[in-house]
Order: sequence, then C-alpha cells, then structure tokens
Amino acid sequence: MARNILIRNASIVNEGSVFRGCVVLKDQHIAGIFRGHKAEEEAVAFCGTRDIDIDASGKIMIPGIIDDQVHFREPGQPGKGTMMQESRSALLGGVTSVMDMPNNVPPVITAELLEQKYILAREKMYVNYAFYMGATNTNTREVLKPVRQSCGLKIFMGSSTGNMLTDNHSVLNDFFCNYKGVIATHCEDESMIRENLASMKARYGDCIPLNLHSSIRSREACIASTRKALDLALKYHSRLHILHISTKEEVELIREARCVHSGISCEASLPHMWFTEEDYGRYGTQVKCNPAIKTAEDRDAILKALEKRDIQAIGSDHAPHTWEEKQQNYTNAPSGIPLIQHTCQMMMELVQSRQLSLTSFVDACCHQPSILFGIRNRGFIREGYYADLVLIDPEKEQQITKSQLEYTCRWSPLEGYIFSTSVSHVFINGMLAAENGQIIQKPPVLPIL
Repeated sequence: MARNILIRNASIVNEGSVFRGCVVLKDQHIAGIFRGHKAEEEAVAFCGTRDIDIDASGKIMIPGIIDDQVHFREPGQPGKGTMMQESRSALLGGVTSVMDMPNNVPPVITAELLEQKYILAREKMYVNYAFYMGATNTNTREVLKPVRQSCGLKIFMGSSTGNMLTDNHSVLNDFFCNYKGVIATHCEDESMIRENLASMKARYGDCIPLNLHSSIRSREACIASTRKALDLALKYHSRLHILHISTKEEVELIREARCVHSGISCEASLPHMWFTEEDYGRYGTQVKCNPAIKTAEDRDAILKALEKRDIQAIGSDHAPHTWEEKQQNYTNAPSGIPLIQHTCQMMMELVQSRQLSLTSFVDACCHQPSILFGIRNRGFIREGYYADLVLIDPEKEQQITKSQLEYTCRWSPLEGYIFSTSVSHVFINGMLAAENGQIIQKPPVLPIL
C-alpha cells in the first residue's frame, strides 16, 4: 500500500552537517528533502495528500542506526534471546538494521546453515538484517566457496561465548589470503588468557573476584591478538574490521596500520564506551563481557578516537543471557550484556555530556557501517534511499524500568538510569513502526545485502 509521509521542521543530522528541514517519504523510500526558508511550503506541495503528517519541531532526525555486531541467539538458544524479541528491542533503540553473529547453536559455519538463518529471519525480524558466516579451524573450504552473500566472516581469534576459536596459523593465513569480503575479528590471545585464568584459579578456585576479569582477559592479550590480525591484513591486503576495541594501545596500532592499508577498520562497542572496570563493583557479572571492560583512560581514549575517526564504527555487541545464568560465580557466569534497546539514548547521553559530537555519533552508527560493509541505499538521509529514519526528542527524559524491556532475558544493567533524551519515532522502509517507546506495527523488513 502506498504511503505518503511528511516530516516537518526537524533538525536533520546527515553527512557532517545539521540543518532544519522537511523530509517526504513515499512508499519505502525518501522522496524529497527540503531545506531553507521555504522548506515547509515546498515539502507540503511536493507531498500532496498525506497519510501521516508529523511536526518534528524541536526534534532531531538521524538515519536509522546500523548495528554491525549483535548476538540474537536464534537459532538454538531462545531462552536467552529470539529474533523477534531482540529485533523489537533494536527497533525501540533506533536501530533499523542489524548484522548478527554466527555463534548460534549450532554455529553458522556452512552455507546451508546460513541460508536457513536467512529463511528464519523473513517472518521474525522487526528490523532489517544480515548475517555473518563463522570461521573455524576446519571449515575453510565451506567459507571460500560461492554462497549467498553474508555481511562478513567472523573469526574468533580468542574464544568467547559459543567457543568458535580459530587459532590454527595456516587456516588464518588461508582466510586472510583468500576471503574477499569483510573479515571481522574478535581479538584476544587465547594462550595468554588461559595462562592468566589458570593462575587465578590456583589462587582463588572458582571464587575469582569479578574485578580480575580485566586481568585474566588482559590488555596484553587484546594487543597481541590485534597486532596479529593487523599483520595478516597488511601481508595479504585483506579487508579487516576489528570489533570491540577495548584498549588505548589498540587504537594507536590500528591508526598506524590504516596509514598503510585503508582496508583496515575497527569498531567500538557500547560496553567499552559506557562502563569502566570500576563498575564491576556496582553491577557484578551484569557487565562481564569479552573483551573485558577496562580502565576509564581506555574508555576516554576510545571516545576521543571516535571523534577523530580513528575508530570508524559503533556496535552494541548486544549479547543477552538469562538472569539466572548471570548470577553464577565468575567462572560460570557467561559473558555478554543486553544493551541494544537503548543504543540511541546511550549515544545521545554521550553527545549531551559533550564526550562525542552529534555528527560523529551519526557517522559511526549510520554512515560508516553502510560504507564499510557495502550496504546500498541505507545509512544516509538521501533522496532515493530507503526511509530508515529516527526522530529523537532531546528534551524528554526517560527512566528505564524492567517493564519497558523487550529483551527475552528481561534485564538490563541500565534499569533505573534516567536518560535525558528519548526516541520518539522510528521508520523502517518507509513505515512508522515505533512511536514514543511503543511498537505500533511490524515493518516490512529486508535483508540489507
């Protein structure tokens, strides 16, 4: 059904600028963008009969957020998270497209399993989607044969939830030499982590204090693994995207490598932008994640690197587990934090506190994922592009309560936090899907690649 939607008088953030203007949506796409003193008059005339007319005065418009790293847990672990519930959460967080990781049960390491996941998503997802293929020490042939395009190859160079560790040197060389798409890496040196963990177990048994997580999954383990990935990418001129940077040293290593090879990029994740190791005492295992959250100095370096574009993208690393699982001791509690429902508000909080500019937020969350992964017609506010848009009310506070959470796991470390902004409207493929914290209809979602 054709839809004509007029959004008037928004502060539009796009491609490094902020301007007041009007946007007209027709069917799934952005049909017109109007700015200047006659913008409203021109937009009204262009739109004609309107199905929806929104006065966005005082509100901020951004492109829909593209999240390059989520763990929706389906197939295989619906008790932790489902495609439906986690994508509903994403929608409320202003995230209109997600790239989901392969550490499912079973792991997505064959073309057949990848295709099955795409089929499953057609009816369940509330946001647009793409899926990574997973690497192992034994599936080189499967990864390198022509298959439906995934958003990239995920290589766990350090083991994490799902235990898809790929550490065979010859296999890694084969992937970096021959894989033609984006190689997305989780960089932690497994041998160093195992040595650190054995030392702590010898001292504490299973009662390891949580604040030692960043000593076990140490900065040295992250730096060593990131250096290895960079060396491989430079050797083979691979397209490398390093996920969830957690140390200031990695920022500098990657910055230097990008001066040599522009095909290298990296991402910061919400946990490492929001929390520090001081938060282990307050939140306990709720903020246990891999790589470990580190110092305030590391967090500040990450934020500065985002502003300077030395870190290109931002992902939520949304990784839900049940509350019961997270209440176990350090050794048994799984790593991962559910955060995606508040991505936009978390980013706006950093903007409001002047730790990040509004244009840098939009560049890292919207523009760069589109560019880095070759996503066509999304990530920008441009005529002819899909109408994935978010309106933000910068004056409306929201306190987070458990009853608001869409997550399957029904918990968040952000419960009780009062955000200074709220998401007022979310459009996906031209349809108004969420308004004032409520999902009003399931949008017509699409694969993004």
